Amino acid sequence: MQKHNLLAKKIKKQILSINVSLENSFNQIKLFLIKIRKSKLDKDNKVFLALGIIFLSILSYFLIPTIYDEDLVNKKIKNQILARYDIDIQLNEKLSYSLLPKPSFVSKNVSIIQNKKIIGSSKNFKVFISVKNLFSFNNFDTKDIVFDKTDFDLKKKNLIFFKKLLDIEPSKNKIVIKNSNLFFKDSNDELLFINKISDSKLYYDSKNLKNIFTSKNEVFNVPYKITIKNDKFRKNLSSVFNSKKLRLNIENEIDYTEKEKKGLLEILFINKDTSLEYVIEENNLIFNSKDSKNNFNGFFDFKPFYFLINIIYDGLSLKNLFTESSIVIDLIKAELLNNKNLSAKINLDVKDITNIDELKDLSLKVSLEEGNINLSDTSIMWKDDLKINLSETFINFDLNEINLIGRMVLEFRDLENFYRSFQIKKVDRKKINKIDLDFNYNLDSNKISFDNVKIDNSSNLEIQKFIDNFNSKEKKIINKVTFKNFVNNFFNIYAG
Repeated sequence: MQKHNLLAKKIKKQILSINVSLENSFNQIKLFLIKIRKSKLDKDNKVFLALGIIFLSILSYFLIPTIYDEDLVNKKIKNQILARYDIDIQLNEKLSYSLLPKPSFVSKNVSIIQNKKIIGSSKNFKVFISVKNLFSFNNFDTKDIVFDKTDFDLKKKNLIFFKKLLDIEPSKNKIVIKNSNLFFKDSNDELLFINKISDSKLYYDSKNLKNIFTSKNEVFNVPYKITIKNDKFRKNLSSVFNSKKLRLNIENEIDYTEKEKKGLLEILFINKDTSLEYVIEENNLIFNSKDSKNNFNGFFDFKPFYFLINIIYDGLSLKNLFTESSIVIDLIKAELLNNKNLSAKINLDVKDITNIDELKDLSLKVSLEEGNINLSDTSIMWKDDLKINLSETFINFDLNEINLIGRMVLEFRDLENFYRSFQIKKVDRKKINKIDLDFNYNLDSNKISFDNVKIDNSSNLEIQKFIDNFNSKEKKIINKVTFKNFVNNFFNIYAG
Protein backbone atom coordinates (compact mmCIF):
# COMPACT_ATOMS: atom_id res chain seq x y z
CA MET A 1 0.00 0.00 0.00
CA GLN A 2 2.86 2.31 0.85
CA LYS A 3 4.54 1.57 -2.53
CA HIS A 4 1.26 2.36 -4.27
CA ASN A 5 1.04 5.73 -2.47
CA LEU A 6 4.65 6.56 -3.38
CA LEU A 7 4.01 5.76 -7.05
CA ALA A 8 0.84 7.85 -7.04
CA LYS A 9 2.70 10.76 -5.47
CA LYS A 10 5.49 10.46 -8.04
CA ILE A 11 3.03 10.47 -10.97
CA LYS A 12 1.11 13.36 -9.43
CA LYS A 13 4.34 15.29 -8.99
CA GLN A 14 5.26 14.61 -12.63
CA ILE A 15 1.84 15.78 -13.87
CA LEU A 16 2.12 18.95 -11.76
CA SER A 17 5.59 19.52 -13.24
CA ILE A 18 4.23 19.18 -16.77
CA ASN A 19 1.29 21.50 -15.98
CA VAL A 20 3.61 24.10 -14.45
CA SER A 21 5.93 23.96 -17.46
CA LEU A 22 3.03 24.29 -19.90
CA GLU A 23 1.51 27.10 -17.84
CA ASN A 24 4.81 28.99 -17.77
CA SER A 25 5.22 28.57 -21.52
CA PHE A 26 1.74 29.85 -22.30
CA ASN A 27 2.10 32.71 -19.78
CA GLN A 28 5.28 33.83 -21.56
CA ILE A 29 3.46 33.74 -24.91
CA LYS A 30 0.49 35.63 -23.35
CA LEU A 31 2.76 38.40 -22.00
CA PHE A 32 4.48 38.60 -25.37
CA LEU A 33 1.12 39.06 -27.14
CA ILE A 34 -0.04 41.76 -24.63
CA LYS A 35 3.12 43.77 -25.28
CA ILE A 36 2.61 43.45 -29.03
CA ARG A 37 -1.01 44.70 -28.77
CA LYS A 38 0.11 47.82 -26.90
CA SER A 39 2.44 48.75 -29.73
CA LYS A 40 1.37 49.89 -33.20
CA LEU A 41 1.94 47.26 -35.91
CA ASP A 42 2.07 47.68 -39.62
CA LYS A 43 1.06 44.95 -42.07
CA ASP A 44 4.57 43.46 -42.41
CA ASN A 45 5.01 43.27 -38.64
CA LYS A 46 1.71 41.42 -38.29
CA VAL A 47 2.88 38.77 -40.77
CA PHE A 48 6.18 38.46 -38.93
CA LEU A 49 4.34 38.17 -35.61
CA ALA A 50 2.07 35.44 -36.94
CA LEU A 51 5.05 33.47 -38.20
CA GLY A 52 6.80 33.92 -34.86
CA ILE A 53 3.78 32.60 -32.95
CA ILE A 54 3.55 29.57 -35.24
CA PHE A 55 7.25 28.87 -34.80
CA LEU A 56 7.04 29.14 -31.01
CA SER A 57 4.02 26.85 -30.93
CA ILE A 58 5.70 24.21 -33.05
CA LEU A 59 8.92 24.47 -31.05
CA SER A 60 7.01 24.08 -27.79
CA TYR A 61 5.19 21.09 -29.20
CA PHE A 62 8.38 19.30 -30.21
CA LEU A 63 10.20 20.13 -26.98
CA ILE A 64 7.50 18.67 -24.74
CA PRO A 65 9.33 15.28 -24.39
CA THR A 66 12.21 17.08 -22.63
CA ILE A 67 10.03 17.62 -19.57
CA TYR A 68 9.13 13.94 -19.19
CA ASP A 69 10.58 11.99 -16.30
CA GLU A 70 13.70 10.12 -17.49
CA ASP A 71 12.94 6.91 -15.61
CA LEU A 72 9.46 6.74 -17.09
CA VAL A 73 10.80 7.41 -20.60
CA ASN A 74 13.46 4.67 -20.20
CA LYS A 75 10.85 2.18 -19.06
CA LYS A 76 8.43 3.14 -21.83
CA ILE A 77 11.09 2.75 -24.56
CA LYS A 78 12.42 -0.50 -23.14
CA ASN A 79 8.94 -2.07 -22.81
CA GLN A 80 7.77 -1.03 -26.27
CA ILE A 81 10.92 -2.35 -28.00
CA LEU A 82 10.65 -5.62 -26.10
CA ALA A 83 6.97 -6.04 -26.96
CA ARG A 84 7.33 -5.02 -30.60
CA TYR A 85 10.65 -6.62 -31.61
CA ASP A 86 11.42 -9.06 -28.77
CA ILE A 87 14.66 -7.13 -28.18
CA ASP A 88 15.67 -6.69 -24.56
CA ILE A 89 17.81 -3.59 -24.12
CA GLN A 90 19.48 -1.92 -21.17
CA LEU A 91 20.09 1.84 -21.25
CA ASN A 92 23.38 2.35 -19.41
CA GLU A 93 23.65 6.12 -19.82
CA LYS A 94 21.32 9.08 -19.67
CA LEU A 95 18.95 9.61 -22.58
CA SER A 96 19.17 12.84 -24.52
CA TYR A 97 16.47 14.34 -26.69
CA SER A 98 17.14 15.22 -30.33
CA LEU A 99 14.78 17.29 -32.44
CA LEU A 100 16.46 16.92 -35.85
CA PRO A 101 16.03 15.38 -38.36
CA LYS A 102 13.04 13.88 -36.50
CA PRO A 103 12.15 13.78 -32.80
CA SER A 104 14.12 11.01 -31.13
CA PHE A 105 15.83 9.88 -27.95
CA VAL A 106 19.54 9.05 -28.07
CA SER A 107 21.83 7.06 -25.79
CA LYS A 108 25.59 6.50 -26.06
CA ASN A 109 25.72 3.14 -24.30
CA VAL A 110 23.08 0.45 -24.76
CA SER A 111 23.35 -3.30 -24.08
CA ILE A 112 21.39 -5.93 -26.01
CA ILE A 113 20.42 -8.84 -23.78
CA GLN A 114 19.38 -12.41 -24.56
CA ASN A 115 18.65 -14.98 -21.86
CA LYS A 116 20.06 -12.58 -19.25
CA LYS A 117 23.40 -12.34 -21.08
CA ILE A 118 24.76 -9.37 -23.03
CA ILE A 119 25.15 -10.32 -26.70
CA GLY A 120 25.63 -6.80 -28.06
CA SER A 121 26.88 -3.37 -27.05
CA SER A 122 25.86 -0.29 -29.01
CA LYS A 123 27.84 2.95 -28.76
CA ASN A 124 25.12 4.97 -30.49
CA PHE A 125 21.48 4.06 -30.01
CA LYS A 126 18.57 6.09 -31.34
CA VAL A 127 14.83 5.58 -31.11
CA PHE A 128 12.48 7.82 -33.07
CA ILE A 129 9.18 8.79 -31.49
CA SER A 130 5.71 9.57 -32.71
CA VAL A 131 4.78 13.27 -32.83
CA LYS A 132 1.02 12.66 -32.81
CA ASN A 133 0.37 12.28 -29.12
CA LEU A 134 3.22 14.00 -27.33
CA PHE A 135 0.86 15.96 -25.08
CA SER A 136 -0.33 12.68 -23.61
CA PHE A 137 2.38 10.52 -22.06
CA ASN A 138 0.08 7.48 -22.01
CA ASN A 139 0.03 7.54 -25.84
CA PHE A 140 3.79 8.00 -26.21
CA ASP A 141 4.89 5.77 -29.10
CA THR A 142 8.31 4.61 -30.35
CA LYS A 143 9.00 4.31 -34.08
CA ASP A 144 12.21 3.32 -35.94
CA ILE A 145 15.23 2.25 -33.91
CA VAL A 146 18.90 2.52 -34.93
CA PHE A 147 21.88 0.59 -33.56
CA ASP A 148 25.07 2.35 -34.67
CA LYS A 149 28.62 1.11 -33.92
CA THR A 150 27.37 -2.05 -32.28
CA ASP A 151 29.48 -5.10 -31.45
CA PHE A 152 27.55 -8.39 -31.43
CA ASP A 153 29.22 -11.25 -29.55
CA LEU A 154 27.45 -14.34 -30.92
CA LYS A 155 27.64 -18.10 -30.98
CA LYS A 156 25.46 -20.51 -32.96
CA LYS A 157 22.80 -20.59 -30.22
CA ASN A 158 22.58 -16.77 -30.21
CA LEU A 159 21.71 -16.54 -33.91
CA ILE A 160 18.08 -16.96 -32.86
CA PHE A 161 18.26 -13.20 -32.11
CA PHE A 162 18.29 -12.44 -35.86
CA LYS A 163 15.83 -15.22 -36.65
CA LYS A 164 13.29 -13.67 -34.25
CA LEU A 165 13.58 -10.33 -36.03
CA LEU A 166 12.28 -11.96 -39.22
CA ASP A 167 9.28 -13.27 -37.29
CA ILE A 168 8.06 -9.96 -35.84
CA GLU A 169 4.50 -8.81 -36.47
CA PRO A 170 3.85 -6.44 -39.40
CA SER A 171 4.87 -2.87 -38.60
CA LYS A 172 5.53 0.43 -40.33
CA ASN A 173 8.68 0.84 -38.28
CA LYS A 174 12.25 -0.17 -39.16
CA ILE A 175 15.26 -1.57 -37.34
CA VAL A 176 18.58 -0.24 -38.64
CA ILE A 177 22.04 -1.62 -37.82
CA LYS A 178 25.06 0.18 -39.25
CA ASN A 179 28.83 0.53 -38.82
CA SER A 180 28.77 -2.59 -36.65
CA ASN A 181 30.61 -5.90 -36.15
CA LEU A 182 29.43 -9.43 -35.59
CA PHE A 183 32.01 -11.50 -33.69
CA PHE A 184 31.08 -15.14 -34.31
CA LYS A 185 32.64 -17.64 -31.88
CA ASP A 186 32.63 -21.40 -31.45
CA SER A 187 31.47 -23.33 -28.37
CA ASN A 188 34.94 -22.85 -26.81
CA ASP A 189 34.58 -19.07 -27.11
CA GLU A 190 37.28 -18.91 -29.80
CA LEU A 191 36.78 -16.33 -32.55
CA LEU A 192 35.87 -17.91 -35.90
CA PHE A 193 35.36 -14.77 -37.97
CA ILE A 194 34.28 -11.13 -37.86
CA ASN A 195 31.42 -9.99 -40.06
CA LYS A 196 31.38 -6.24 -40.62
CA ILE A 197 27.94 -4.69 -41.11
CA SER A 198 28.08 -1.37 -42.94
CA ASP A 199 24.34 -0.89 -43.33
CA SER A 200 21.41 -3.22 -42.65
CA LYS A 201 17.69 -2.69 -42.37
CA LEU A 202 14.71 -4.76 -41.25
CA TYR A 203 11.25 -3.64 -42.35
CA TYR A 204 7.83 -4.91 -43.39
CA ASP A 205 6.84 -4.84 -47.06
CA SER A 206 3.11 -4.09 -46.89
CA LYS A 207 2.60 -4.67 -50.63
CA ASN A 208 4.05 -8.18 -50.68
CA LEU A 209 3.25 -8.95 -47.02
CA LYS A 210 6.82 -9.95 -46.12
CA ASN A 211 9.37 -9.13 -43.45
CA ILE A 212 12.55 -8.10 -45.27
CA PHE A 213 16.12 -7.92 -44.00
CA THR A 214 18.76 -6.30 -46.24
CA SER A 215 22.40 -5.93 -45.30
CA LYS A 216 25.72 -4.78 -46.77
CA ASN A 217 28.56 -6.69 -45.15
CA GLU A 218 32.19 -7.68 -45.33
CA VAL A 219 33.83 -10.90 -44.15
CA PHE A 220 37.52 -11.84 -44.64
CA ASN A 221 37.88 -8.61 -46.66
CA VAL A 222 35.19 -9.83 -49.07
CA PRO A 223 32.24 -7.42 -49.48
CA TYR A 224 28.83 -8.98 -50.01
CA LYS A 225 25.15 -8.15 -49.92
CA ILE A 226 22.35 -10.30 -48.58
CA THR A 227 18.58 -9.96 -48.68
CA ILE A 228 16.24 -12.26 -46.73
CA LYS A 229 12.46 -12.26 -47.12
CA ASN A 230 10.08 -14.06 -44.78
CA ASP A 231 6.54 -14.74 -46.01
CA LYS A 232 4.81 -15.73 -42.74
CA PHE A 233 1.52 -16.51 -44.50
CA ARG A 234 3.01 -18.94 -47.03
CA LYS A 235 5.68 -20.12 -44.55
CA ASN A 236 8.33 -19.37 -47.13
CA LEU A 237 11.85 -17.97 -46.64
CA SER A 238 13.84 -16.64 -49.60
CA SER A 239 17.29 -15.10 -49.72
CA VAL A 240 19.74 -13.61 -52.20
CA PHE A 241 23.52 -13.53 -51.59
CA ASN A 242 25.76 -11.53 -53.92
CA SER A 243 29.50 -10.87 -53.95
CA LYS A 244 30.99 -9.13 -56.97
CA LYS A 245 34.51 -9.81 -55.72
CA LEU A 246 33.87 -13.56 -55.64
CA ARG A 247 31.73 -13.41 -58.77
CA LEU A 248 29.19 -15.40 -56.84
CA ASN A 249 25.42 -15.01 -56.73
CA ILE A 250 23.22 -17.38 -54.71
CA GLU A 251 19.42 -17.37 -54.62
CA ASN A 252 17.72 -19.60 -52.08
CA GLU A 253 14.13 -20.53 -51.29
CA ILE A 254 12.90 -22.79 -48.50
CA ASP A 255 9.51 -23.94 -47.21
CA TYR A 256 9.78 -24.18 -43.42
CA THR A 257 6.44 -25.89 -42.84
CA GLU A 258 8.10 -29.26 -43.45
CA LYS A 259 9.86 -31.03 -40.59
CA GLU A 260 12.76 -31.89 -42.91
CA LYS A 261 14.03 -28.59 -44.26
CA LYS A 262 14.44 -28.74 -48.03
CA GLY A 263 15.30 -25.95 -50.41
CA LEU A 264 16.63 -24.88 -53.78
CA LEU A 265 19.75 -22.81 -54.47
CA GLU A 266 20.33 -20.98 -57.73
CA ILE A 267 24.09 -20.37 -58.00
CA LEU A 268 25.92 -18.23 -60.55
CA PHE A 269 29.60 -19.03 -60.04
CA ILE A 270 32.35 -18.00 -62.50
CA ASN A 271 29.62 -17.34 -65.07
CA LYS A 272 28.25 -20.88 -64.65
CA ASP A 273 24.60 -21.17 -63.63
CA THR A 274 23.75 -24.17 -61.44
CA SER A 275 20.69 -25.24 -59.45
CA LEU A 276 21.27 -27.06 -56.15
CA GLU A 277 18.77 -29.03 -54.11
CA TYR A 278 19.61 -29.29 -50.42
CA VAL A 279 18.37 -30.85 -47.19
CA ILE A 280 19.10 -29.42 -43.74
CA GLU A 281 19.32 -31.94 -40.92
CA GLU A 282 20.15 -31.38 -37.26
CA ASN A 283 23.93 -31.18 -37.63
CA ASN A 284 24.58 -31.02 -41.36
CA LEU A 285 23.49 -29.81 -44.75
CA ILE A 286 23.58 -32.02 -47.87
CA PHE A 287 23.37 -30.58 -51.39
CA ASN A 288 23.40 -31.85 -54.96
CA SER A 289 22.80 -30.52 -58.47
CA LYS A 290 21.14 -32.40 -61.31
CA ASP A 291 23.31 -30.93 -64.10
CA SER A 292 25.75 -33.62 -65.23
CA LYS A 293 28.05 -31.19 -67.09
CA ASN A 294 28.34 -28.61 -64.30
CA ASN A 295 27.64 -30.63 -61.18
CA PHE A 296 27.97 -29.62 -57.53
CA ASN A 297 27.52 -31.96 -54.58
CA GLY A 298 28.75 -32.24 -51.02
CA PHE A 299 27.86 -31.54 -47.44
CA PHE A 300 28.47 -29.21 -44.50
CA ASP A 301 28.90 -30.54 -40.96
CA PHE A 302 28.06 -28.02 -38.23
CA LYS A 303 29.56 -29.85 -35.22
CA PRO A 304 32.50 -29.61 -35.72
CA PHE A 305 32.43 -27.29 -38.72
CA TYR A 306 33.67 -29.07 -41.85
CA PHE A 307 32.62 -29.16 -45.47
CA LEU A 308 33.26 -31.25 -48.57
CA ILE A 309 32.47 -29.94 -52.05
CA ASN A 310 32.75 -31.88 -55.30
CA ILE A 311 32.55 -29.79 -58.48
CA ILE A 312 32.47 -31.17 -62.01
CA TYR A 313 32.82 -28.85 -65.01
CA ASP A 314 32.63 -29.91 -68.63
CA GLY A 315 34.81 -26.95 -69.61
CA LEU A 316 36.57 -24.18 -67.69
CA SER A 317 39.32 -21.63 -68.34
CA LEU A 318 42.35 -21.65 -66.04
CA LYS A 319 42.14 -17.85 -66.14
CA ASN A 320 39.16 -18.20 -63.81
CA LEU A 321 41.34 -20.05 -61.29
CA PHE A 322 44.95 -18.89 -61.29
CA THR A 323 45.32 -15.50 -62.98
CA GLU A 324 45.82 -12.32 -60.95
CA SER A 325 42.11 -11.38 -61.07
CA SER A 326 40.81 -14.93 -60.60
CA ILE A 327 38.41 -16.23 -58.00
CA VAL A 328 41.13 -18.33 -56.30
CA ILE A 329 43.52 -15.38 -56.00
CA ASP A 330 40.75 -13.23 -54.54
CA LEU A 331 39.90 -15.91 -51.97
CA ILE A 332 43.53 -16.38 -50.92
CA LYS A 333 44.28 -12.66 -50.61
CA ALA A 334 41.07 -12.23 -48.64
CA GLU A 335 42.47 -14.93 -46.31
CA LEU A 336 39.21 -16.80 -46.66
CA LEU A 337 40.77 -20.17 -47.53
CA ASN A 338 43.74 -20.01 -45.15
CA ASN A 339 41.60 -19.37 -42.09
CA LYS A 340 42.92 -21.49 -39.17
CA ASN A 341 39.36 -22.27 -38.09
CA LEU A 342 38.40 -23.66 -41.49
CA SER A 343 38.52 -27.38 -42.22
CA ALA A 344 37.40 -28.55 -45.66
CA LYS A 345 38.06 -30.47 -48.85
CA ILE A 346 37.30 -29.20 -52.34
CA ASN A 347 37.50 -31.51 -55.35
CA LEU A 348 37.32 -29.84 -58.77
CA ASP A 349 37.24 -31.99 -61.91
CA VAL A 350 37.37 -30.26 -65.30
CA LYS A 351 37.23 -32.26 -68.52
CA ASP A 352 38.33 -29.54 -70.92
CA ILE A 353 40.62 -26.52 -70.28
CA THR A 354 39.10 -24.04 -72.69
CA ASN A 355 41.96 -21.50 -72.90
CA ILE A 356 44.81 -24.03 -73.40
CA ASP A 357 44.08 -26.63 -76.07
CA GLU A 358 46.75 -29.09 -74.93
CA LEU A 359 45.52 -29.34 -71.32
CA LYS A 360 42.57 -31.46 -70.17
CA ASP A 361 41.28 -33.69 -67.36
CA LEU A 362 42.17 -31.42 -64.44
CA SER A 363 41.68 -33.06 -61.06
CA LEU A 364 42.28 -30.33 -58.48
CA LYS A 365 42.33 -31.53 -54.87
CA VAL A 366 42.30 -28.77 -52.25
CA SER A 367 42.56 -29.56 -48.55
CA LEU A 368 42.09 -26.78 -45.99
CA GLU A 369 43.21 -27.37 -42.42
CA GLU A 370 44.63 -25.10 -39.69
CA GLY A 371 45.33 -22.32 -42.17
CA ASN A 372 47.18 -24.53 -44.68
CA ILE A 373 46.08 -24.82 -48.32
CA ASN A 374 47.28 -28.19 -49.59
CA LEU A 375 47.06 -29.14 -53.28
CA SER A 376 48.74 -32.57 -53.09
CA ASP A 377 47.23 -35.32 -55.26
CA THR A 378 46.30 -32.78 -57.95
CA SER A 379 46.84 -33.88 -61.57
CA ILE A 380 46.29 -32.68 -65.14
CA MET A 381 46.88 -34.17 -68.59
CA TRP A 382 48.93 -32.68 -71.43
CA LYS A 383 46.98 -34.16 -74.38
CA ASP A 384 47.20 -37.94 -73.99
CA ASP A 385 50.98 -37.80 -73.82
CA LEU A 386 51.87 -36.60 -70.32
CA LYS A 387 50.32 -36.71 -66.89
CA ILE A 388 51.42 -33.96 -64.48
CA ASN A 389 51.08 -34.86 -60.79
CA LEU A 390 51.55 -32.57 -57.79
CA SER A 391 52.74 -33.95 -54.45
CA GLU A 392 53.67 -32.21 -51.20
CA THR A 393 52.27 -29.05 -52.76
CA PHE A 394 50.79 -26.09 -50.90
CA ILE A 395 49.96 -22.42 -51.40
CA ASN A 396 51.92 -19.85 -49.41
CA PHE A 397 50.63 -16.29 -49.01
CA ASP A 398 53.22 -13.91 -47.60
CA LEU A 399 53.94 -10.20 -48.05
CA ASN A 400 51.05 -9.90 -50.50
CA GLU A 401 52.61 -12.54 -52.78
CA ILE A 402 51.08 -15.92 -53.56
CA ASN A 403 53.41 -18.85 -54.28
CA LEU A 404 52.56 -22.39 -55.28
CA ILE A 405 55.34 -24.54 -53.82
CA GLY A 406 55.78 -28.29 -54.14
CA ARG A 407 56.95 -31.37 -55.98
CA MET A 408 55.99 -32.16 -59.57
CA VAL A 409 56.08 -35.60 -61.17
CA LEU A 410 55.83 -35.87 -64.96
CA GLU A 411 54.69 -39.30 -66.18
CA PHE A 412 55.06 -39.88 -69.93
CA ARG A 413 52.21 -41.85 -71.49
CA ASP A 414 53.14 -41.32 -75.17
CA LEU A 415 56.72 -40.03 -75.28
CA GLU A 416 57.10 -40.04 -79.07
CA ASN A 417 53.97 -37.99 -79.59
CA PHE A 418 55.18 -35.58 -76.89
CA TYR A 419 58.50 -35.17 -78.72
CA ARG A 420 56.68 -34.50 -81.99
CA SER A 421 54.45 -31.87 -80.35
CA PHE A 422 57.50 -29.91 -79.16
CA GLN A 423 59.54 -30.63 -82.32
CA ILE A 424 62.37 -32.19 -80.37
CA LYS A 425 65.24 -33.24 -82.63
CA LYS A 426 65.40 -36.99 -83.18
CA VAL A 427 68.96 -37.15 -81.83
CA ASP A 428 67.68 -35.65 -78.56
CA ARG A 429 64.80 -38.11 -78.13
CA LYS A 430 65.99 -40.32 -75.31
CA LYS A 431 63.85 -42.91 -73.58
CA ILE A 432 62.36 -41.37 -70.42
CA ASN A 433 59.58 -42.65 -68.14
CA LYS A 434 59.26 -39.82 -65.64
CA ILE A 435 60.80 -36.57 -64.39
CA ASP A 436 60.66 -35.40 -60.75
CA LEU A 437 61.40 -31.79 -59.75
CA ASP A 438 60.70 -29.23 -57.05
CA PHE A 439 59.11 -25.96 -58.16
CA ASN A 440 58.09 -22.52 -56.90
CA TYR A 441 55.51 -20.71 -59.01
CA ASN A 442 54.59 -17.09 -58.20
CA LEU A 443 50.94 -16.63 -59.15
CA ASP A 444 51.18 -12.83 -59.06
CA SER A 445 54.15 -12.39 -61.42
CA ASN A 446 53.70 -15.66 -63.36
CA LYS A 447 57.37 -16.54 -62.67
CA ILE A 448 58.65 -20.04 -61.91
CA SER A 449 61.84 -21.68 -60.62
CA PHE A 450 62.92 -25.33 -60.35
CA ASP A 451 65.25 -27.46 -58.23
CA ASN A 452 66.27 -31.06 -57.44
CA VAL A 453 65.55 -32.41 -60.91
CA LYS A 454 65.63 -36.18 -61.29
CA ILE A 455 65.12 -38.13 -64.51
CA ASP A 456 64.03 -41.71 -63.87
CA ASN A 457 65.15 -41.27 -60.23
CA SER A 458 68.65 -40.12 -61.21
CA SER A 459 70.26 -36.68 -61.01
CA ASN A 460 72.11 -35.13 -63.93
CA LEU A 461 74.87 -32.56 -63.43
CA GLU A 462 74.36 -30.81 -66.78
CA ILE A 463 70.63 -30.57 -66.25
CA GLN A 464 71.19 -29.07 -62.78
CA LYS A 465 73.51 -26.42 -64.30
CA PHE A 466 70.84 -25.66 -66.89
CA ILE A 467 68.19 -25.28 -64.17
CA ASP A 468 70.49 -23.07 -62.05
CA ASN A 469 71.12 -20.83 -65.06
CA PHE A 470 67.37 -20.60 -65.75
CA ASN A 471 66.65 -19.69 -62.13
CA SER A 472 69.33 -16.97 -62.11
CA LYS A 473 67.68 -15.02 -64.92
CA GLU A 474 65.49 -12.09 -63.91
CA LYS A 475 62.77 -12.90 -66.41
CA LYS A 476 61.46 -16.39 -65.73
CA ILE A 477 57.96 -15.65 -66.92
CA ILE A 478 56.20 -18.67 -68.37
CA ASN A 479 54.21 -18.38 -71.58
CA LYS A 480 53.84 -20.63 -74.65
CA VAL A 481 57.05 -19.42 -76.31
CA THR A 482 59.30 -19.53 -73.24
CA PHE A 483 57.85 -22.89 -72.19
CA LYS A 484 58.52 -24.45 -75.59
CA ASN A 485 62.09 -23.10 -75.64
CA PHE A 486 62.64 -24.39 -72.08
CA VAL A 487 61.47 -27.91 -73.04
CA ASN A 488 63.63 -28.00 -76.21
CA ASN A 489 66.76 -26.84 -74.37
CA PHE A 490 66.10 -29.27 -71.53
CA PHE A 491 66.04 -32.35 -73.77
CA ASN A 492 68.91 -31.07 -75.90
CA ILE A 493 71.17 -30.77 -72.84
CA TYR A 494 70.03 -34.11 -71.40
CA ALA A 495 70.84 -35.85 -74.70
CA GLY A 496 74.38 -34.48 -74.42
